[in-house]
Formats: sequence, structure tokens, C-alpha cells
Amino acid sequence: MFSYSLPNLPDFRHFSHLLLLTLTAPPQNLNPEYFSSLMSQYGPVIHVKILNRSLMECRVLVEMANIEAAKNAKKELDQLSSNFIKCSYYQDDTLIPHGSFTIGSYETIEDTTSSSFKNKHSTSINDIIQDGESKPQSATVLPVSQKLIQSQKNIQSTKTVCLNGISGKDLDAHKIYNIFSNFGNIDKIILINLKNFALIKYLKEDQAYFVYQNCQNLQFFESSITITFAADDSIEKLVGLDTLYREQDYYIGSEETDRFNSNNKMILLAPSQVLHISNLKKVSSNVETMWDIFSEYGVVEAVKVLNSQFKFMCLIKMETIKQALEVMALMHNEEVDGRNIQISFTKAKI
Repeated sequence: MFSYSLPNLPDFRHFSHLLLLTLTAPPQNLNPEYFSSLMSQYGPVIHVKILNRSLMECRVLVEMANIEAAKNAKKELDQLSSNFIKCSYYQDDTLIPHGSFTIGSYETIEDTTSSSFKNKHSTSINDIIQDGESKPQSATVLPVSQKLIQSQKNIQSTKTVCLNGISGKDLDAHKIYNIFSNFGNIDKIILINLKNFALIKYLKEDQAYFVYQNCQNLQFFESSITITFAADDSIEKLVGLDTLYREQDYYIGSEETDRFNSNNKMILLAPSQVLHISNLKKVSSNVETMWDIFSEYGVVEAVKVLNSQFKFMCLIKMETIKQALEVMALMHNEEVDGRNIQISFTKAKI
């Protein structure tokens, strides 16, 4: 692997027969033939290589037959005024035969597919933008300036985690917040249900690191997730592409919604079957009421009341962690007998 930085070249001074296509939140099944068919509408195509592909971005190098064909293709793509695909000239043709490389400040893992094209079908930019059937790949675009996680792959951590495999028609950013705010104060969340992933940006990198270590392969609702890191500007790149998400799929955190006081030491706990229920009224803080409420969301195995003179709390043990996560998503900060109850994970045993 070697490093290579993309030159910042103004288009009006540097024409080239090479074009660099950058797609935001691309479908998984894009291949060189797609781009060959797309670009051949504007002129002869010699070669296409997918340079890197992730949940957030796909970069494709297209070699047109000549500069005029490249200028025509760029002109047509620029006229689309699409937020999903950007086209720019590229000057260095030495990139085509090489392997894995680094683009700018982000380390990428190459998709090795390339083609010299025999066009089998025609495609359009709408085919690429509107393809919502595909499932995303694991994100491989990561800031190289951040610390390394000690693992075989030397993955680099950021403040932003990507939840791959998110699924569920009733799932939204608020429910994701209810679960993942247990692990640190959250800056932003965006859910791209169309592509089965969500991005969570924490205020601190060690909180995202905790999620990466402790939340792999969690299951809740229809989701079975794996965690990867994403660049810290990933959410900002998607904000405004409102065809990818609903209003309720975007969340912005604040001090009012933070679970943790930033001045105090945070004690982060991994997901567990046992949940701590607080801010209860005395009338609610009993075994019968708790059993009735939470059995609507799964099998309650045990309830323990933790009442004192002025505080009324309970422990609830669900049958599985999956059920506990779903209770967290649906019931945290919901009203019970006039009080918004607070739910958190705990190491306590029942």
C-alpha cells in the first residue's frame, strides 16, 4: 500500500481524458459495467476502475477515449446538478494499474474490479440514484490521523460509528438514540433506512470506541448490526440529501438530552438483560406494575424493587438482550403514571 494525494486542480486549466466520479451513499451492486454503460452515452470509454467503495462513498476512475469525450461527459453530468454524483477531471494516469492506495486524508481499501468493457446493457444516472434494494458494505473510509485500535486489521477510530445492518420500518433516530445514548453523549444521528445503515457521532472518541468494542452483532427489532468507524464529517455529507432519509431519521443532540453530565466521570456499561428503571412514582414502583408494563415487550424473568424514602426504582430482567434493547428503544423517557421514566443498562444481578 502506498500514499497518494488527489491534486486540487481547477477544471478550466486542466482538461484530461480521465474523469473521477464520486458517488454519495452508493448502492452496493455497482460495478465497472454500470459505469461503462453510463459514460458511453457521452463518448467512447476505454477503461473504468472502481478505486474505493464504502457505505458513504464510491470513487470511480473513468478513462475516456479522448479529451473531447471526457469534456462532453463532464458537461452532461454537471448539468444534472445531482448531490449524489460529482464528476471532476483527473490528471495522473499512473493510478490505473496500481493496487490499494490512500486518497487524501482517508485510507481506503480498493475494490479490485475493473473492466475494459463490452457494454452489455444501458444504464442511466437514475438507475444508480434510485437503487434502494441493495444492502451496504462495511465502511472502509477512515481518517488516518486517529489512533489505531489494536486488532489484526489495524482499524482506526473516530468519533463516528456506522451501524451496518439496521432494519425495521418503525425504527427511527429517536429509538436509536434511546439505546446508544447509554454509551456516551451524542452529537448527531442519521438513519439511512434505504441503505440499512445509521451513523452516530459521539462527542468523544472513546465513547465511539466503547460502542465498537461492546456492541458488535447486537440484535434488536429486525436488525442484526455490525459496527465500523466512519469519517467524522460523514453525517454532514448526507444532511440535505432528503430523499435518503425522513425527518425523524435525523437527530441532533443537546445538553438537555444528554444522559451524562460532562463534568462527571462517565461509567459506561455494555448492553445487558437487566435494566435499571428510575424516576418512578411510588405508585408505579412495585413488582406487579413493572411486570405488567414490560411484559408487553418480551418475557420478563424477574423484577426487583429498589425503593427508598424518596427514590423509587426497579430492576427488570428480560429474557434476552434483544428484548432488553427493544424495551430501551421503546420505553426510555416515556411517561408512566405522569413521570418520564429513565432506563439504563446495569451490572446489577437479580
